[in-house]
Amino acid sequence: MRLSGVAGHKRLTALISRAIDRDTLPPTLLFAGPSGVGKWLVAQATAQAVNCLEPVRNGREDLPIDACGTCRACDRMARGVHVDVIAIEPDERGSIKIDVVRDVLSRTGFRPFEGKRRAVLVREADTLEPAAQNALLKSLEEPPPGTMFILTTAVPGVLLPTVRSRCMRLRFGRLTAAEVAAVLVRDHGLTDAEARVAAPLADGSVGQALALSDTDLTAMRDSAMLLLQRTSGRSDVQARLQAATDLVGQKSQERDRGQLAVVLRLAASMLRDIEAINAGADARVLANPQLTGDLSALARAFAGDRARSAFGAVDRALTALDRNAGTKVVAEWLAVQL
Repeated sequence: MRLSGVAGHKRLTALISRAIDRDTLPPTLLFAGPSGVGKWLVAQATAQAVNCLEPVRNGREDLPIDACGTCRACDRMARGVHVDVIAIEPDERGSIKIDVVRDVLSRTGFRPFEGKRRAVLVREADTLEPAAQNALLKSLEEPPPGTMFILTTAVPGVLLPTVRSRCMRLRFGRLTAAEVAAVLVRDHGLTDAEARVAAPLADGSVGQALALSDTDLTAMRDSAMLLLQRTSGRSDVQARLQAATDLVGQKSQERDRGQLAVVLRLAASMLRDIEAINAGADARVLANPQLTGDLSALARAFAGDRARSAFGAVDRALTALDRNAGTKVVAEWLAVQL
């Protein structure tokens, strides 16, 4: 993976590229941000840019140096067999033990064999057992000559303060829906139509979008549509609360927080489409073209500022879910607000 091939994170890849070009890249880095947004890919791209035998210098201010992607070193890194790029990942039990860390550290006592710098990449560093984190401390504080460490994590707070303090942290944000869709098509073989459905629901995470591609989105889309239909009229409060109950599901088949969030993102997508229909937009710009008939039928009920107001309510409901509010409470509040 080259830095130029990373989706999104242009500010961070530019920062890394400039540091490599000026030979000022810190030897210990912590990539922190949501799961599935590309932290691990950037870690691999950084190691590749550092060790490429024929780096590309194109004079661009935003990306002054990058790996060529074709030399022997790039080929070996792409296949995961470069002797100086060491990846540490959680085992089948979801943890990284001290024995693994000690084995890797024993190899950093020697200068790089074929690369310019040995790169130790730790995936999901929050799974490092406390003893393993402590074993890393001395190397993070005083990295062996020619060695760099890149730790990636979605929950940096789990790491020991002594580990965090020894690393320069780069904060990764969520990808846009367009960036997620592009990666799904380019790297994972989804069609444009499939990517357009999954990307807006993935909350900026390619990993989450891939998980959604294995989910029954049809049932969730039906639930989102039913919610809008049941709240579109001037129903009484009791009817709206019943709609909320149906949205969450019965106890035996109750939706979890993640599933409810997907339904609400689908509802938000439909509300955007309804506003577009009311504005006279071309049907080709709709995110849910297969629902054009149902959405057009709802457009009159959500005319004026109502669609925008409803979209804001859904957005606040998603924020509440993200802050661990109860699913039933969120669903009932939203049903009343729509």
